[in-house]
Amino acid sequence: MIHFTNGYELTTALTNILIFIVSIYSYLNTKDKKWKLFFLLLTIDSFLGVIVHGIVMSITLHNILWVILTILFVLSTNTLLTIFVDIKSKIAVLLSIALSIILLIEFYLGIKFLLTFTMYTLIVSIITFIFMIKNNNYKNKIYFILAYISQVIGGIFLLSNIELWLLNHNGFYHIFMALTILFFYIGIKKQLNGLHPLE
Repeated sequence: MIHFTNGYELTTALTNILIFIVSIYSYLNTKDKKWKLFFLLLTIDSFLGVIVHGIVMSITLHNILWVILTILFVLSTNTLLTIFVDIKSKIAVLLSIALSIILLIEFYLGIKFLLTFTMYTLIVSIITFIFMIKNNNYKNKIYFILAYISQVIGGIFLLSNIELWLLNHNGFYHIFMALTILFFYIGIKKQLNGLHPLE
């Protein structure tokens, strides 16, 4: 019989559902292969997030799913490097493997790997943001800029110990993550359709 969590864990699971809905919609309505991969990885990641935060399970299974979650999120983050920086997919994969190994070592040693992961995500975000701004092929940069702003705000919440109403730092981070994905989706759709940023 399935037993659901409660409190902040349950509301965090609900915010993961929000990410899942935005991600799968973006995946199904995007034709660009690299962006589809980005949205697909986030769809799977958020689905597993619902399970991890929403269902009571053994510590072993919980840890296994967290490992998978971490690797998927690393892959999705590095996908942005192949999109904006245009590095080869093999390099992105090697970076993903290297970071995953570091995070897994920290995880099993009981070290808080969240800071390492957040710092790496911040570095990738800065690099991809700079390349996106410099790339004249992106005519609808306002949406991509809003995506990065949402991600930064979410990261600040993630590193905080905030607890407000029914949400804690994870819940707030997920809300801003959903906004990040939505802004990326709107940006790429308008980019591919050749629309003006405010159309």
